Amino acid sequence: MKQQQKLSILAQTLYLANLLAVPVISLLLLGYLCYRNKPSGLARIHFVRAIQLSILNMLAIGVLPLLYVYLSQERGESMMLALFYFVCVHTAFVMLGMLNLSRAMVNKLPMF
Repeated sequence: MKQQQKLSILAQTLYLANLLAVPVISLLLLGYLCYRNKPSGLARIHFVRAIQLSILNMLAIGVLPLLYVYLSQERGESMMLALFYFVCVHTAFVMLGMLNLSRAMVNKLPMF
């Protein structure tokens, strides 16, 4: 396996770890590895997309439901909708991460 493919797989694996296991640590490690390795070509694209999607996850999964609950008048209904939104959006981001990981394994560009 080439070095670029290994870095691409690593980037997408860290993206999934950011969603599923250790959120902040994986994002920091992803940024550090991107800065330290200075990947080029396909690996760079995978690193940039993984970082972009991680930041988007942070906003879409963390900030938006909290704003909705905080600004809503009906606490019970807003909590239910925020939980439903969280589960659906989180699942969509995990599926996108799995698709990007499979594309990294066959040396293709990530989906975004």
